[in-house]
Amino acid sequence: MKDTKNLILKKASTIFATSGYDQFNIRDLAKEIPVVPSVIYHHFKDKDTLLLEMYLYLNKNLGAKRAKLKQPLSAIEMLKQRIEFQIDNSEDIVAVLKYYMAYRKNFKRHKDGFIPDKGSIHIEEVLTFGKKSEEFIITNIEDDAKFIAHAINGFLLEYYPYILKGSEKKILVDKIYNFIIRALRGGEIK
Repeated sequence: MKDTKNLILKKASTIFATSGYDQFNIRDLAKEIPVVPSVIYHHFKDKDTLLLEMYLYLNKNLGAKRAKLKQPLSAIEMLKQRIEFQIDNSEDIVAVLKYYMAYRKNFKRHKDGFIPDKGSIHIEEVLTFGKKSEEFIITNIEDDAKFIAHAINGFLLEYYPYILKGSEKKILVDKIYNFIIRALRGGEIK
């Protein structure tokens, strides 16, 4: 039973990442698994319930994967690791981002807009480490992390469903990384 539910959530995330809210429907999901729609409705009351559980499932899995990452010796190594992590998990992250965009009204409004509370925690960890090790010049870890995370996520949304690999991935990681490092080491532009 749990395997069926996890299969539904994983396939839903793939379809949702590609299609978004308006084009996502239970009948198409059922055809892809393949099961009859009633099997999906047995596990999930409706589309919105399914998508919320998908969002929570993906966040939990991404957090567990991130927790298993090797602890780098420096913040600059950690930053590159996190950029690579985002790209390597782009399908799941794009599904999370599209969920956020479809259900923005359900998220707490912050001074910079409707940003999920945990949406930049992976970058906050990098910046906290970089500030303590004096590798980065940071005035506001939380704000800087949100802007950096959004910049990386913008690339994911732009490229998906194309999955970057090999030299293409390395080039993009290096460009994003070098740009962010210059900003973190140079401080604010006045």
